[in-house]
Amino acid sequence: MFSALPSLFSRSITRVLAVVLVFFLLQQYLYFRHSVPASRDYLSGHTQSSCDSLKGLDDVFVILRTGSTEAPRKLPVHFTTTLRCVPHYGLYSDYEEEIDGHHVYNTLDELDPELVATHPDFEYYRRLQEGGRDAFTPEELAQWAAAKNTDGGRDSPFWKLDKWKFLPLAEKALRQRPEAKWYLFIESDTYILWQTLLEWLSYFDPSKPYYLGMQMQIGDIIFAYGGAGFILSKPALQTLVEQRKANVKMYDDYTASHWAGDCILGKALRDSGINLLWSFPTLVGDQPADIDFNTTFGGADKQPWCFFAASYHHLPPAEYSKFAEFEAIWNQENAFRMRHRDVFRFYDLPRISSEATDWDNLSDMEQPGVDSFEACRKNCGRQPDCMQFSFSQQSCKTSKGVMLGHQVSETTGERIKSGWIIERMEEYTERMDATCGNRDWILP
Repeated sequence: MFSALPSLFSRSITRVLAVVLVFFLLQQYLYFRHSVPASRDYLSGHTQSSCDSLKGLDDVFVILRTGSTEAPRKLPVHFTTTLRCVPHYGLYSDYEEEIDGHHVYNTLDELDPELVATHPDFEYYRRLQEGGRDAFTPEELAQWAAAKNTDGGRDSPFWKLDKWKFLPLAEKALRQRPEAKWYLFIESDTYILWQTLLEWLSYFDPSKPYYLGMQMQIGDIIFAYGGAGFILSKPALQTLVEQRKANVKMYDDYTASHWAGDCILGKALRDSGINLLWSFPTLVGDQPADIDFNTTFGGADKQPWCFFAASYHHLPPAEYSKFAEFEAIWNQENAFRMRHRDVFRFYDLPRISSEATDWDNLSDMEQPGVDSFEACRKNCGRQPDCMQFSFSQQSCKTSKGVMLGHQVSETTGERIKSGWIIERMEEYTERMDATCGNRDWILP
């Protein structure tokens, strides 16, 4: 009898190990399923149903603003992602052309001809209309691409030209789709989460003059940041168009002396008696990897973590398809909309490791007297609330928040290495969840 015990014991251990292995594999499967973007085959198999579920999309007209230097590179991915389900949209640039079978309109073709012929802001535009992209040398394009931000905006000819597009776009949009209830203005690196955006708009009465966007301020003008996307109801757009028509010379002069087109549009709306509804963090001006969830921008009760996500900005073209696939899976497997915290947990967090070279995780708290990456790691570890750190050129920075960040080029000459305290991630997400309560939408 007792001689059989070793055999029985071995078989019992084998069964236990088998159960544990199955449980482990099941956990890994579920984690992978929820954290890794689906393949394109998966997305293409579900595109029809996801488009059919977008109720109210027919009421929206999308205005995508771009420029000749970026349109061929950034527009194509929108046709299979952001604009894939959209029945009504217009593509507007500073140069009329066809891209992948889609017509791109010239936004500036109805401006005062004398203004266009004489104002220095239009020198680039005049050359572009005469000679197309071949009118510029590779050296000129490289120099403009490397232009830095200044007190007057980005010092490049196409940035100076971009500010002139906003007010003409308002009139063109109303003329092209007068039956729309909502007009959504986006840029070529804006990503829209349509399920969330349409549900958010359902809380608003489109017969009232609404101006929705991520709040920014220049001087005494509060306006919607163009990169995050902003929305005008039809009454608001009609009022804006009439305001400009009655004061074309005044707004041309104002535009000539300013540098930010979204601020110029915000001033015209304010002049019309229409104020901005501060819409951060429903609409956000960063890509998911760069969001500081601890920010109190807009107020301590407006931290992005808890709110539903309707837009992101600065997504590289290569990121669109990955995020669209991730979003498609989420919408199919969850009845509720995606919050920023869900994007962090299941899209950003799986890509975070203990360290990454030539990577900037946007840590921002300087730690003097730290002279190496490992010393920077130890410095962060000694601070109970430190979540991540980075080291570059004898400079150590830490952060109480968690951001994936982005790759930095070796050619810049500034080598950055980033690290994260992985064992603190679970506690961080639990602590952030505890702040939420009923925070979810930005409402009127």
